[in-house]
Amino acid sequence: SKDMMIALTGTLRQCPVLASYPKKLAAITDFSFNLGVGRLQMSTLRRKINMKDWSGAVYQLMRWNKGGGRVLRGLTLRRMAESKLLDK
Repeated sequence: SKDMMIALTGTLRQCPVLASYPKKLAAITDFSFNLGVGRLQMSTLRRKINMKDWSGAVYQLMRWNKGGGRVLRGLTLRRMAESKLLDK
């Protein structure tokens, strides 16, 4: 879809290191699709990815599981699925 292409190109712009890691790129593109590239751009997650600090990136990714100030089960499960791809 057009929205997915926007998420993909934005993710690569913010995290060019991911071009060499297709599974990690898929995980962070999903994050960008879900939350918007702007959130990725301003995040510590982006900095950890670009430093190739994968365990730090997983930790940061798991922090994005709240909606309305509450931990949401669906977002926690989504972040867990993304983390599995990111941690390979």
